[in-house]
Amino acid sequence: MPLNSTRWITHKFGGGWATDFGPTAYNSPDQNGQMIVPFLKDARNIVYEFDGGVHKAPGTDNLNGSALESGAAVRGITDYWRQGTVDSAAQRRVIHISTKIKADQGDGIFADIFTGMNSSSIPQYSTFDDLLIIGSSATADLPRSWDQTTAQNLTGSPPNFSFSVSHKNHQFGAGVFTNPSRLYFSRPLDPEDWTGTGSGSIDIDPSDGDMITALVSHKDNLWVFKGPNRGSIHRISGSVLADWARTTFVQGLPVPWVHSTFKFGDDLGFITTNGSVHSLKATAAFGDYNQAWLSYPINKYMQENLNNSRARFFTTATDPNRGYVWMGITPSGQTTNTRYLIMDYRFLSQNETYPRWSYWDSRAFASIHLVRDVSRPRLMAGGYDGFVYKLDQGTRTNNGSAINMAVETPAMTYGEEYLLKNLANAGVSLNAWNNNVFTFSWTRDGVSETSITGTQGASGDVYDTGLFDTAVFGGQAFLPRFFGIENGGDFRSISYKFQETADSSDFEAHSFMTKLTPCGESEENS
Repeated sequence: MPLNSTRWITHKFGGGWATDFGPTAYNSPDQNGQMIVPFLKDARNIVYEFDGGVHKAPGTDNLNGSALESGAAVRGITDYWRQGTVDSAAQRRVIHISTKIKADQGDGIFADIFTGMNSSSIPQYSTFDDLLIIGSSATADLPRSWDQTTAQNLTGSPPNFSFSVSHKNHQFGAGVFTNPSRLYFSRPLDPEDWTGTGSGSIDIDPSDGDMITALVSHKDNLWVFKGPNRGSIHRISGSVLADWARTTFVQGLPVPWVHSTFKFGDDLGFITTNGSVHSLKATAAFGDYNQAWLSYPINKYMQENLNNSRARFFTTATDPNRGYVWMGITPSGQTTNTRYLIMDYRFLSQNETYPRWSYWDSRAFASIHLVRDVSRPRLMAGGYDGFVYKLDQGTRTNNGSAINMAVETPAMTYGEEYLLKNLANAGVSLNAWNNNVFTFSWTRDGVSETSITGTQGASGDVYDTGLFDTAVFGGQAFLPRFFGIENGGDFRSISYKFQETADSSDFEAHSFMTKLTPCGESEENS
């Protein structure tokens, strides 16, 4: 409704980071003085709450106590469990670093399994018949196996695949550079027999300018992705050699490598070489239709800000407990995955058209994987510095470094761009964790930026004999906080920003309020 008198307006967050929706939102407040901010111009180092609130990204903690292999990149990580014939399974966390494959026993102390590996390859892991089966993008690295006792080349003369997956009691392998379009499968229930009865191969559109770049077993089918140039996706149905059948699912979506695919909810997603993000469900319903892409809100960013020559090194992982997918990308002009896009897919179940996006840039990671940590699954990431990092730490510290959070709205016109308005005051509704300082800024008509600081207002809690006023021991109370601005200046459109940059400090905002006064119609620039 029109802003015809001084009034308080409550703003709720109704969308995520979007680079393609323009700089301005023309929403108006309703009769109750409430309005929805439909998207965010910036969403740096945050996660979303179910009501749309913005919450500072969790922290990281290193798993190993000192850097491995002189600080080399941890290029792969997996969680390998062997059930065996005893009551409890044995866990090993396996990593690729430098020329070695190492494993720990859940204690962060890594010992060598294999040596002499290619130091820049992209590893891939699969488990079948209690074996950890290890593939590599380097042709000199033959497929390997490990059963927590014996480390060896995978026996049975397997093809020199780069990656493999268990499906329908067979092991399927691909990424063989001498036969780039050939899909191989082992004998049933034996990943070490690739020549016996029941084994074989299927050629997937050979000589089409692409190779098989990924395999995923999903919903009773094997999905075969080709790339990295023209791109196609194929479905393998059936259960045994006698009834395998291939159908082409879609053309024109090139997947660069196996770690660009991810499962989320009951769907299968993937990043293309071009940087667009898709799902099988949306592709099945709409085909290669731009507005059906999961990345639709950030396509401009993805098309203009990626180093696509490193698309093969894109990496993904899903945290089903949190309801988001991590996607590691290399920005333009850089040579490592220094930015992770966060796709919160929970909002799709709330009938929103797109997932809510944010990005994290607090640390660069070469690899990421969901790993069981003590009693819960947790994302763990391999750094470029010889460390494996445990993510999702409530302490909100990046191993002793601050996590810089920033949230910015589009320019708000309140439905009447031609009218001048005045910002008379502002406030924010917090789930207050501490009494640390945060910054609230506003930019009038895209030119004049003003900032003011506030404190969260929580006094802290007593824990044993100590007083904690930061991180997980803060007050955690819902508190509206007002700034007492009095006169924030006249504007036709105005954007707002929240920033919190303290180390070991949490910040969680669920809405913000502004007191606006109409100044009347004006056709002059001001």
